[in-house]
Amino acid sequence: MKKAIKCLGLCVALLASVNAKDISGFSHPESVFAHKGNVFVSNVGEKLAPLEKDNDGFISRLDSNGQIIEKKFLSNLDAPKGMNAIGNVLYVVDIDRIKGFDIKSKKEVLNIEVNGAIFLNAIEVLNKNTLLVSDTGTGIIHEVDVKKGEVKEFVKINSKIYGGPNGLLLKKNVLYVAGYDPSGSGPAKLYKVDLNTKNMNVTQVGTLQGALDGIVFAKNGDLLVSDWGADMKGVIYRVDSKGNHSVVNLKKEGIEFMGGPADIYSDGKKLWIPRMVDNQVSVIDLP
Repeated sequence: MKKAIKCLGLCVALLASVNAKDISGFSHPESVFAHKGNVFVSNVGEKLAPLEKDNDGFISRLDSNGQIIEKKFLSNLDAPKGMNAIGNVLYVVDIDRIKGFDIKSKKEVLNIEVNGAIFLNAIEVLNKNTLLVSDTGTGIIHEVDVKKGEVKEFVKINSKIYGGPNGLLLKKNVLYVAGYDPSGSGPAKLYKVDLNTKNMNVTQVGTLQGALDGIVFAKNGDLLVSDWGADMKGVIYRVDSKGNHSVVNLKKEGIEFMGGPADIYSDGKKLWIPRMVDNQVSVIDLP
């Protein structure tokens, strides 16, 4: 009986330690973004082809608990990735275009082609009329005036040194950037752009290197950065204020393997992890 009680207690403890919620039913989910009770997930499409114009990409809409409300809230996209919002407009990058949709009506209100763009990836809001959009392929972070429908170069990153700009995270006058080498030939770095300086100086943050993708703040203000890892065995790193990095233990959340952790999102309480290769989104307590 004592052995049975101990076994039961151990089982309960193990179950209690599994906090991850895995949501299935996606088609290579790349990015998560929440706005006014809605959680949006961008889906590249049936194939893991982030640069293919095949018109099978879409945006899913979930509730705050992760329940899929509309699998294809927005459709007829090619390979949508990063998202953000200003007011009631959801903005999304789609390979070489920036599109905006009224969230209530789903009506397209913006569609801009970015000349020379190769791999538009993430969106950050600079102010009420302006987006910052990374292009991993060219190394350019674009400044987009959504009111005028104009695009100009914000800053050009030396991709050979830092890696192409992928994930973006803005805090006051510092833009944190997760680097990614689109050629796959080597690791990229975590770096930051100082918007206070005339030339917007770029400096590396710590020594973290990898196939970096998304970037958010942890509960204590540390940075959380997703990395596709070796052989697509993805990891999430924590980077403290001194630049020291460590691996976030996802096994205690019940996640043994994570294929392609992409543009992660934090709502302040939970960490949403789009697992692009696994066709799932995992939701865990924010580390």
